[in-house]
Amino acid sequence: MKKYFATFLLLLLCGCAMAKSDKDRRVILIMIDGLRWQELYTGTDAELAANKDFTRNTSSIKAFCNIDNVEQRRSTLMPFTWSFIRENGLMIGNRTKGSIMQVANKYSISYPGYSETLTGHPDDERIRGNGAGDNPNINILEVANESKKYKGSVRVFARWGTQRQIVGQARNNLPVIAGRDMFSNSPKPTEKELMLDEMKRKLFDFQGNAQLDLWAYQYASEQMRTLHPKFVFIQFGDTDLHAHNGRYDYYLSAIHNIDDYFRLIWEQVQSDPFYRDNTTIIITCDHGRGLGAEWCDHGPSIKRANETWLMAIGKDIPALGEMENNGPFYNKQVAASLAAYLGIDYQPEGWEIGEKLFFVK
Repeated sequence: MKKYFATFLLLLLCGCAMAKSDKDRRVILIMIDGLRWQELYTGTDAELAANKDFTRNTSSIKAFCNIDNVEQRRSTLMPFTWSFIRENGLMIGNRTKGSIMQVANKYSISYPGYSETLTGHPDDERIRGNGAGDNPNINILEVANESKKYKGSVRVFARWGTQRQIVGQARNNLPVIAGRDMFSNSPKPTEKELMLDEMKRKLFDFQGNAQLDLWAYQYASEQMRTLHPKFVFIQFGDTDLHAHNGRYDYYLSAIHNIDDYFRLIWEQVQSDPFYRDNTTIIITCDHGRGLGAEWCDHGPSIKRANETWLMAIGKDIPALGEMENNGPFYNKQVAASLAAYLGIDYQPEGWEIGEKLFFVK
C-alpha cells in the first residue's frame, strides 16, 4: 500500500510541475513591413486610390474607397482590428490624435527597424541598411530560447529571407522559416506542411528571397497547432512589396488580408487550451512611409518614414482602446516589454535598451 501511495504522490508532484510549466506565458510578436499608420488609423487615402499611376485595379478595392467617415473607412479596410482589437486591447501611434510612436534608428528602413525592435536598441554604426549581413546584436528571441522556461519553444516565421540574418540564426540556431525555406527540411513534416512546400516549389519565383504572407501565416499556424511554441515571431511584408512597386490597390488588399490573419491567429489562440487566455500578442511595424507621391518609399531622406505604431491584445493587456495624447514611444521599447511578459531578464552587455512600454507591469 505504501508503495502505491508513494507512486501516486510522485505522479501527483510531477503533474503539478507540468501544470506549473504549462502556465508559462505565451507571447506572439507580429510585425508588418512598411504598413503606414495613416492607413491603419484613417483608412484608404482617397488621393492615392484615385491616382491611376498607383491604383490600376479599382474594382479590387472598391469597398475601401469613397467613404467619407474615417471610422467607417478604416473599419472597412481592417474590420477585425477596429471591431475587436480596439475594444479589447490598446492601440498607439495615431498622430491625428496626438499619440506618437517612431523608430529610434536614423535609417527608417527594414533591417534597422527589425533589429531595433528585437534587440531593444538602434545600432546605427553597424546596422545601416538591408545588406548588413549577420546581426552582431543579441536579441530577445535568442535570449528567450536559451532560458530555462522557453528553451526550444521559440519559433520565427517570416516573409523575408533576410530575417535569418536579422535574428542571428547563424549564431544561435533559432528555428526560422523565412523566404524560400521549406518545412520539409524538418524530420517529421505534417501533410499540410508538405503541401505548402509543394505549392511554394511550383510558385513562380517573382519575389526573390521572400514568400507570400499567406505562407508565413500558414506555416506559423500549422506549427502552433502541432508543436505549440511559447514565443512566436511572425513577420508579414506583402505591404512593403506592393508599396515599392507603386501599387496602392495591391497594398490595400494586403492590409485587408493581414487584418484577417490577425483574426485567424486570435481565433486559433482562443480555441487551443495551450494558448487560451494565457497569450499576449504585440503587433507593430518596422518603419513608416512618405506622403503623397513618396508613399512608395521610406528611408532617411523620406519625411515621416520614421513614424510607426503598435497594438496589443491578450493576457495582461489593458482594454485602453485607441489612445490619444501620449508618447513619444519607440520601437526600441518592444524588446523590454516582451521580456517582462515572458518573465526573463534581458539586458545585452554593453547596451542600454529602451525601457518597457507604459502598459507593461
